[in-house]
Amino acid sequence: MAEHLPLNALRSFECAARCGGFVQAGKELGVSSAAVSLQVKNLEAYYSKELFLRRGNKIFLTDAGESIYPDVASALEQLSHASEKLQRRRMRGQFVISVLPILSEFWLLPRLAQISASLDVSLDIRVENDPIDFEQSGVDLRLTYDSRYYKEYFRSEILTDVAVPTCSPAFWQRHGNSDATLNAVPAQYFLHNRWGPAYASEPNWEDWFRPPERPEDLSEASRYSFSDTTLVISAARRGLGVALAPRSFLKEDVEAGRLILPSEITLPMTYTYAAICPHAKRQTKLMKKIFAAFEPKPEKLDNP
Repeated sequence: MAEHLPLNALRSFECAARCGGFVQAGKELGVSSAAVSLQVKNLEAYYSKELFLRRGNKIFLTDAGESIYPDVASALEQLSHASEKLQRRRMRGQFVISVLPILSEFWLLPRLAQISASLDVSLDIRVENDPIDFEQSGVDLRLTYDSRYYKEYFRSEILTDVAVPTCSPAFWQRHGNSDATLNAVPAQYFLHNRWGPAYASEPNWEDWFRPPERPEDLSEASRYSFSDTTLVISAARRGLGVALAPRSFLKEDVEAGRLILPSEITLPMTYTYAAICPHAKRQTKLMKKIFAAFEPKPEKLDNP
């Protein structure tokens, strides 16, 4: 396979040959005739062959030009059909949501049925870390934590959170204590959450314990350290230890009895979770419905 195939030059060549001139080709391609001529010259240099005979304002394919034209035209047509196929898929109503791993399972999935029911589109959910490229990847909406990578885009806060200790009921029965200080938990069972490769200022166990109460060699003694918050929550659910995790993402596990919150002491998270989209898309009816679905609903208060 030839390296660095000059696709723009091939496109200009095909268009000029089909239209019968550089001026007409330039109009179709939206460039000047000089730009088309330059691209053709680049292609001729690439092949070391003359592809057109130039007679005043008219051009004619040479033998070399005629020999490659059918294959070039066929290949460009196939590329065009492939592009149209992808465009039709998007035009049928596919909406692309790019989401941080922790938000995908614990925040987006619980809302997905509600979002889908209110929208006449299919949803393409992509789980990926920051940063993402909206234009290159065709993403409509990004759900993430800490929006520093997207300062030129529209940003809407969807969640602020605190970090809390959590563990399974069975683990607490083995290692818990009545005053909920976690002092009875052996240091090896404190699960360390590194919060992902891009973060260094998020809460950790050294922050949670006051110095006089902090177990010795807490970091060195721990058996497990995780770079993914979803994984550290799953480890706590399986009874491997006690984790420090965002409280909002523990609600379903706590209600189902899979996890407990043994202490009321919390630590603030450094940043907020946010929904990000290009400013031009923010005012569309579809995007407004999406953001409306993300707005927190007021909780019903029980009658006294």
